[in-house]
Formats: sequence, structure tokens, C-alpha cells
Amino acid sequence: MERYVEQLLEDIVHATENLAWPYPDRELDIHDWISEEEEERTAPRRQLEEWTGIHTDQLPPARRLNDEQASRLLKALNALLNACNWSFVLQTEVPKRIQYETIRKNFDQEAKIKSWHMGFFQLCLPGTTHGKCALGKHCQCSFYEELFAGFIDEDLSPEEERARELECELIHIKRKYGDEWMKYYPYHLDPEYDDEDGNPYDYGFGQDDQDDEDDWWRK
Repeated sequence: MERYVEQLLEDIVHATENLAWPYPDRELDIHDWISEEEEERTAPRRQLEEWTGIHTDQLPPARRLNDEQASRLLKALNALLNACNWSFVLQTEVPKRIQYETIRKNFDQEAKIKSWHMGFFQLCLPGTTHGKCALGKHCQCSFYEELFAGFIDEDLSPEEERARELECELIHIKRKYGDEWMKYYPYHLDPEYDDEDGNPYDYGFGQDDQDDEDDWWRK
């Protein structure tokens, strides 16, 4: 299996370095910029397998790989997807073997070829039963369902809106970073850390520093 994995890695790297774009001679002009909504609607589509030359049946099931092989393949596939601007993004910590298997099972999908905005690899193909995707208990749909459970659309005061943002952010970082969540605490959302004038925590970037930077040309 190791020899096969090494050859597959070479194929994935070759695909990454030789990816063909539909507009090879076209330079982006800021006057051609379109909104994310418009590009989402109008971007050309290509099957990932056809575009990259890497096919699902080339990717061994995770159960046939050791941890090191799965990790190497995951890294190479992530680089390939980033080159396609069709990035594999997760909002919570997921074991690498499960990440690899999720890409493998869903690689037979269309990618939107975007020039101005990021595209994202579909974690669940259309028709997938809720809670039955390759991510299993790490399902991102379930994560967001839990995150927003109990919240309803309502008019909130600025203080109430900020409190809700803090609550959502704390749920998110605790799920994503586990025991290290305090490293990512959103102090700017917590009124307990506001300064004496009621300004949100600025992480050391005070207004005086900003003014100094803005006036650099006067010195």
C-alpha cells in the first residue's frame, strides 16, 4: 500500500501544479469585479474528477490506510482543493482520518470556478440524509443546528445583540478548540472587558497608536 500511496501523492501534486483554468490568458481587472452573490450564480462549473484528473476510485478508503498515510493524503488533497479555490473548511476539530474520508466520499462533485471569491468544498452531497454524512458525529450541519438552537429572529437592543454574539462565539470556540478555547476568548464581545469609556477591548491596539500610524507622514 505504501508504494501505491507514494504514487498517488505524486499524481495529486502533479495535478495541483498543472491545474488548467478556464481563463488562462485573462488577467483580473478590478472593473470586472462582481459580488459574491452574482459569482455564486454565474460561475462556470466543472466536475472535480474531470478538472483535476484525480478520481474517487483512486483514493483508498481510510480503513486501508495507517494514520501517517491518511495524513499525507489529506494534506495533498487540501493543497489541490485550495489550488481549485474550492477549499475544504471545517468549523470544529475533526480527526484527520475522518477529514480524509469525507473528501474521498464527496470528491465526485461539481466545483464552481470563481475568480473573485472563495469557493468551498461541499461536505454533504445533495440528497444526503441529515446526520448521515461522512463526518458522522462531527457533522457541521449538526454543529450549526446546535449553535443556533433556541434562537429566534427578534428585535434586540445593541446590548442584547452583543450578548447573543458572545454566547454564539463561546459555543463555537469551545467546540472548535476544546480545552484551549480560552486562548481565543472574544474579549471584544464581553462588556466586562470594556474600558472606562465603554469601548470594547482593543487587544492592545489603542486609539493613540492608530492616530500615530495615521499621522506618520507629518513626522
